[in-house]
Parts: sequence; structure tokens; C-alpha cells
Amino acid sequence: MNKAREFLRGKKAYLTAAIGLLGAVIAWTDGQIGTMGLLAAAWAAAQACFIRAGIANEVAKHEE
Repeated sequence: MNKAREFLRGKKAYLTAAIGLLGAVIAWTDGQIGTMGLLAAAWAAAQACFIRAGIANEVAKHEE
């Protein structure tokens, strides 16, 4: 269990964003959501990644 936790450390937000984007692409190809819904999901996934990266950068700056 500790190996899994160590592997996922710092990657959970990116993994969640990728899964969400994959779900949106599948829904879009199935016709359940429109193109604007797909773009909104892509934007939300990108925001999650950018926020996570920004937090990691700020933490790294303050640890130095």
C-alpha cells in the first residue's frame, strides 16, 4: 500500500484531470454532451493541472 501511495504522491490531481477529460471525450463521441461541454471539461482539467503545478512550485520555493 505504501508503494502505491508513494507512486501517486504529486500525481493525483493530474490523474483525476486525465480521467475527467477521458470521460468527457467518451461522452462527446457518444453524443451525450456537445462540443462546448467537451471544451468546458478540457478547460477544467487544464485548470486543475495548472493550479496543482503552481502550488507545487510555490511549496518548492519556500522549502529552499
